[in-house]
Amino acid sequence: MKKVIIIVVSIIILVLCFGGKVIDAINAKKCYGEYYRGVPVTGMINVSWVDIPKDYNEKIELSECAFIGKVKKIKETIYRNGVWINPFIISYDPYTIYEVEIIENIKGSNEINSSVEIMQMGGINKFNKSASLVNGIIRLEDSKIYKFFPQKIELDEKSYLDVTMPCLIENVN
Repeated sequence: MKKVIIIVVSIIILVLCFGGKVIDAINAKKCYGEYYRGVPVTGMINVSWVDIPKDYNEKIELSECAFIGKVKKIKETIYRNGVWINPFIISYDPYTIYEVEIIENIKGSNEINSSVEIMQMGGINKFNKSASLVNGIIRLEDSKIYKFFPQKIELDEKSYLDVTMPCLIENVN
């Protein structure tokens, strides 16, 4: 009886420790044929928005600030909205935090050449084996320049400038 309990406890511990990696490996097999930062995209996050501003002036009016900026790097990825996949494993939505250098200010009090943190839903999943991305938005790339029309949001008592909505980013060529 003692051996059975030890075996069951050992299996539970293994699942808790390595279950997420197994899920990522399984997800890697159902790839969308797309890669993001070197890992297969295994999840597409479908989000619906109401009243998306399309006019440039409306974007500026509705945004917290507006500026042209250059993506310097990914600062971190935070994981939210945990959902139990099975009794031992939780899957999270990734939110990528980028460091962006302001090149030109359009609205607000941002200083040129200063850096801000921009958040975008989607990114590398928790165990670094796959990615989940939001359908229909521009995916930020290092060293590229964009027009940003972010909205300020609060997560875990910290403020972020969010650009998940499709109209909040424009490519600058």
